[in-house]
Amino acid sequence: MQLPDLRAGLAALSSRYRARSLCIAVPFVTPASDNLAVMTLFTEHKDLIGLPVVEEGRPFGMINRHIFLSQMTRPFFRELYDRKSCIAFMDKHPLVIDADTPLDQVAQQVVASGDKSVTDGFILTEAGNYIGIGLGIDLIRTVSDLQAQQHQQILQSIDYARVIQDAMLEHSTQQMALQLDDWCLHWQPRDGVGGDYYAFHQDEQGWLALIADCTGHGIPGAFMTVIVQSALENALQQNRRSPSELLQALNRHIKQTLGQLNASQQTSHSNDGCDAIALRLDTQQHQLRWASARMHALLQPATEAAETLAADRTGVGYTDTPLDYVWTEHQRTLIQGDMLLVMTDGVTDQPGGERQIMFGKKRIQALMSHYQTLPMSELSLAFQQDFLHWQGNQPRRDDVTWFGFRY
Repeated sequence: MQLPDLRAGLAALSSRYRARSLCIAVPFVTPASDNLAVMTLFTEHKDLIGLPVVEEGRPFGMINRHIFLSQMTRPFFRELYDRKSCIAFMDKHPLVIDADTPLDQVAQQVVASGDKSVTDGFILTEAGNYIGIGLGIDLIRTVSDLQAQQHQQILQSIDYARVIQDAMLEHSTQQMALQLDDWCLHWQPRDGVGGDYYAFHQDEQGWLALIADCTGHGIPGAFMTVIVQSALENALQQNRRSPSELLQALNRHIKQTLGQLNASQQTSHSNDGCDAIALRLDTQQHQLRWASARMHALLQPATEAAETLAADRTGVGYTDTPLDYVWTEHQRTLIQGDMLLVMTDGVTDQPGGERQIMFGKKRIQALMSHYQTLPMSELSLAFQQDFLHWQGNQPRRDDVTWFGFRY
């Protein structure tokens, strides 16, 4: 573990971990002690790296074992220095740390003092009085153990958050299965939980779907999906069911919740939001209406090439999105066999392939045309295999979601 890693690892530790836990009681000498006494102590204590020098209970300096022995083994140095004060080979400015100092601050001081505090150790005091030393190796070992514990706690928290997020999305998944004959849904967070969100609601005329890609991934992204779900439920309760109205309602709710109403990117502590598409299908009139905020969606007509659905270039909720922004609503008549596929940018922007470039919209369009005769569930599986092959050994860049249906 390098020193910067040590500092970063400790920054997140709780203040209840103190320097006292690293304290080792070791022998010490005083400024009146001669170098022969130092040599005797180093000979008796083979594992003693640094020997504190203490005067009237207060830290005075530190003698490094290797420096001392290398000097004292030089010709005639024993004859010259054996009976002289030990301060001749003493570090006059050792790192001194109070025993009640939190470990994160200990790490900061160790980093600031340089490598010698890791190799030689540092002096620990209580109310200014010497009580022992701390070793750099023990500090690193303690950090590693605490990081392992924290990592396990984080994993457990993510697992529980995944249960909550799955439960939040489960109703929509069930509704899709009940209302759609030929459909697919692939939802895969990058970090167990994530910022991709989907919702599906049935009504008398047909159904409504929302696919959103919220800022971030992991726990922060999942938190944003909770805000989006709350915004959607409020909008539906107010009977706002047109795609454009839904995006407007989401925009206002996010800005209000995150304090972005009158903020700019320079003044706001948050610039969060989502890309989203709201779909409204009237199954009686065979009409698809949609409003899209930077979300990629493809329509594959039964007898024509796939085409991209129109989308506004303005995101939802961000500080630069006006509070009263109105997303353009589009409409199209569907015929039997028409196929729609919506995907988040975790799909389009994933690097891979021989040239390590993005998966891209044109590649998705070509694959959609290639697999258009397959049932949607099989199309989704084939698409996933192509996507994973493209990704190869590249790390996953973002959460990945796609939703599709055949009319």
